Amino acid sequence: MTVIKCLLTLALLALSSAAWTAEKSDYYPLSPGSQWVYEITDLENKNAVFEQTATIDPPETYDQVICSILKQKDKRGTVRAYVLRNEKGVFWKKIAASKSFTPEANSVFTPAIPIMMFPLAKDAKWDWEGKLKIAWINKNIKMHCEILSTDEEITVPAGTFKCVKIYIHQVRDNEPSDEYGWYAPGIGQIKYETKKTLKVLKSYNIK
Repeated sequence: MTVIKCLLTLALLALSSAAWTAEKSDYYPLSPGSQWVYEITDLENKNAVFEQTATIDPPETYDQVICSILKQKDKRGTVRAYVLRNEKGVFWKKIAASKSFTPEANSVFTPAIPIMMFPLAKDAKWDWEGKLKIAWINKNIKMHCEILSTDEEITVPAGTFKCVKIYIHQVRDNEPSDEYGWYAPGIGQIKYETKKTLKVLKSYNIK
């Protein structure tokens, strides 16, 4: 699994507006100062477990657009995702990583990759096709997402939550992957699961 695919997995994994309803915005909180602590299990490496902390830093301007900054830090280093939220959904525009990660972790998505699309309704679907720019190289990516449930109850170390469950099918360089994400209103990502990685929420503090 490439590092950038791991980053999307851990993550897939802005500013507020009166036009956005609570239902839309609550599933991906982006208020500066919010923090989540996750337990990550590496299913490929003898189920090794490590902790990751995610925080929302103050917004920054990128490509003439104001983006929220989602910072994820664990034993491998630090990753900062530039996140845009509007009436259509939540999108990642860019990933910037510390030197602990490979150069592939410093990437730009064209167009911005949709992490979540509104409305959050059962059986809703969306597709994305674009390029991932790493230095001077552009990689083609295709992604298909579906909302499988809007009220699935799951239990993680942080508690029991009713979640929206999103299925993600991604093809990168003819290599497919299937992933699942669970998001709870007012809290955000509760769980993320792939064939190789499991991520669950341990604690949170939403501002």
